[in-house]
Amino acid sequence: MTPVRTRVAGRLARRHWFALVAVVVAGLVASGCFGGDPGGGGPPAPPPAPSGTDGGYDISWVQCGGSYPSNPAFGVVGVSNGSAFHDNSCVAAEYRWAAAAPYDVGFYFNTANPGTQSVHWTEPGPRDCSGASDDLGCAYNYGYNAARHAFEYTAAQTGVAAGKAWWLDIETVNTWSADVNSNMADIQGMLDYLNSQSGVTPGIYSSSSQWAQITGGAVLASTPVWVPYAQQRSQAPGFCDAAYSFTGGPVAMVQYPAGSFDGDYVC
Repeated sequence: MTPVRTRVAGRLARRHWFALVAVVVAGLVASGCFGGDPGGGGPPAPPPAPSGTDGGYDISWVQCGGSYPSNPAFGVVGVSNGSAFHDNSCVAAEYRWAAAAPYDVGFYFNTANPGTQSVHWTEPGPRDCSGASDDLGCAYNYGYNAARHAFEYTAAQTGVAAGKAWWLDIETVNTWSADVNSNMADIQGMLDYLNSQSGVTPGIYSSSSQWAQITGGAVLASTPVWVPYAQQRSQAPGFCDAAYSFTGGPVAMVQYPAGSFDGDYVC
């Protein structure tokens, strides 16, 4: 994700992202382990980071071949390579870094609504799609399939995906329709796919200005948000206030500059 300080176009130049909150794993809390679901096997995971946890970091394809933050409290790994349906080739290594932290790992992926510019626009999905760029069924399917691609790629690379915190990175640097209804159909498809996966409650990373431009300021009161407003670590707790939510949903995490990385605080 791109912190507000670097602003939107700078995001592709510096992509650091998503964290771990109590937006994770009802199933984990109930059972203490995963099993049976795609990407949900393996040994019991660490607990989700509790409210007030500082010292998390989000990393992505930008860190491929470079160093990772030392001693993270938790890690959020970007699974895309800057665009929807494009994969971060370092996901497995970055997941191992995050999995070594005391608290459970989270994931995020890039989003978009490109219409017929994308070869994925008419791929089959839950809704009817005429193939037109303004077709809301096509937009929903595109989002649903983009989320499924990110989830299944992550499961294949890491062995886990279910029961984790998942975030949609929604920013204007990616391609969106001028029709906010089409964009919301696309976003709803992503949320619906992730909500259908075991132990996953998805959240959204964005900012008020970008959310307003892309969605018209849509309200999603039950969807947690991750905000990039803090300019330094000490400011992060203050941005947990509901006044800083761009969807009307609870503020679950705050991003802040942490040296050459992005740090994260759990609200």
